[in-house]
This record gives sequence, C-alpha cells and structure tokens, in this order.
Amino acid sequence: MEREYDMRKTITVNLTAEATRVMDTSRTMISKFLGGRGYAASLLFDLVPPEYESGISENALILSSGLLNGTPWPAASRYHLTFRSPLTGCYGYANAGGKLGPYLAYAGVDALVITGKAIAPSYIVVEEDSARVEKAGELWGKRIGETEELLLSKYAGASVACIGPAGENGVLYASVMNDGGRAAGRTGGGAVFGSKNLKAVVVLKTQPTPLSREFLAETKTATKKVLAAPAIPNLHKWGTPFLTAIKNMIGDLPTKNHQLGQVPFIDKIDAEAFEHYKVETKGCLGCPIRCGRISVIKEGKYKCRTTGDLTP
Repeated sequence: MEREYDMRKTITVNLTAEATRVMDTSRTMISKFLGGRGYAASLLFDLVPPEYESGISENALILSSGLLNGTPWPAASRYHLTFRSPLTGCYGYANAGGKLGPYLAYAGVDALVITGKAIAPSYIVVEEDSARVEKAGELWGKRIGETEELLLSKYAGASVACIGPAGENGVLYASVMNDGGRAAGRTGGGAVFGSKNLKAVVVLKTQPTPLSREFLAETKTATKKVLAAPAIPNLHKWGTPFLTAIKNMIGDLPTKNHQLGQVPFIDKIDAEAFEHYKVETKGCLGCPIRCGRISVIKEGKYKCRTTGDLTP
C-alpha cells in the first residue's frame, strides 16, 4: 500500500533579498531520502559548504514535513528543523510535535528552505504553496507567549514557530517554540533564527488533500497496532515524563551538563511527581496517543500554567 504522493513543493526564501522561489519537489529525492529529516539533511549538505563557520548568517535553516504529515497516520505529526549547529558547526537538527508539520503538509510544502539574513527583524508567512516575508519590528524583544499571541491575533488558526530573547541574542542552545508549548530544542536552532533576524515562521491552515479509502483503512489498522503496544497506556497516562525514572535507572538521564547520567532526586521530577499538577491531557494533531499534559501550579512563587500542547 502507498499513500498517493501528489507533487508537492520546496520553497526557498532568501531573507537578504526578500525573494521566494517555489519548485516542485523531486520525486526521486523523496524516494531516496523519504522526506522529513532525510530530505532536509540532503538539502543542507548541498547548501552549506564544509568551510562554513558556525553562528554566521550563511547557515541554511530548513523546516520540513514528513511523508505522512497531514494524515491521520499515528504519531506522524512532527516537523523537522535542520541547520548547521552553532554549538558544534556540524549537522544539527531538532523536531517537535503540535500542528506545524501537518499544516506544512496541508500547504503542499515538503521543505521551507531559509537562507540569507534579513536587514531588519522579520517573519515568514507560508500559505498554500507560497511564502512571503513580513516585518517583525514590533515583535523583536518579546517573549514566546506574547509573540505567538500577537501573531495569532493577525493570523487566526495558524501554527506559529518562533524564538524569544534567547534566540535573538544568539544563546547557542536556544530553542524554537511552536504551538504554545512544543520545543524544537536540540542543537541551537533558536540561535540560527536569531542570526538571520528571523523572529517567526507562520503557517496558515489550508484544506488537506483527500486520502484514498485504502490508505485510511491501513491507517486504522496501524492505529490499532500502535495503541495495543505495551508502552502506550503509560505514555497516555503519564506523558513522556514516565521515561525519566526508566532512563535514570539505566544511567541515561543527562545531568550536570552531561557529566552524569543519573540524579538522586528522581522522585521529585518523575511522572508521579508531576501528576499532582496535571489538569488535562491533550495531543498533537492527528496523533491517537495523546501524551501532552496541561499542568497548573496554583499558588506560590512558581505559580504558572504549563503545556505540552495547545492543539484544539
């Protein structure tokens, strides 16, 4: 069984020139690298030469959707962020859930390739199979939550990936945040956004491509198999924090900047500890596992509301 692969697009945005180029994605490339992480890694290899110096604006930044993004296939809703890491100068990537990956797929975009550096703070808007650059002067300096709120007031229902002051100021481990509480956190993508004067990427929601009955039938079968897996009830009940105790036990919980692999106070930060604060369980768009948690600390100096997902 194959999902029908419509000829989708690869969009390149040169921030320096504020120029956009839309190309058909090569079926050969998708077949060879399978979209998502693989396709983006191939694009990065061609775009950024070995003599690249980490942290400069000549870096490329690629947001990509996978082959099954935008469908109800279980756990296929993540997007991939690819670049040369400002921490290491080597291949860097991060990924996150939420709805940005599916929205890229709905828009017919396999990859959004961002090059150059904007003269002034800017953001990119993706709509269907096109993109444009907008000014972000009023957003620069604002934190993640306020940035997303302001952009959603202008682009209702969109998915927003953005940076805060850490990324703007080149903190080498800065994350890119999307959909309220999703973090593309590995290898410093937020610093790459900042180096390009790029505050955010906004992906507007468009209508998804209809899927065949055969594909939907296979999706139902796959979903049943996923939900029957032994680990799924724990993921649904506890969220990914249930992994902390397991990883701590086997010495795979990075501690003190990776100097250690265990913490002695695991009972204070494991899934059971956080269960006390959980008020709701949600999940990424189209994913049946629903491992996102919304938690609330009601009083005291740490009073706050946190979320792993804001997907409706």
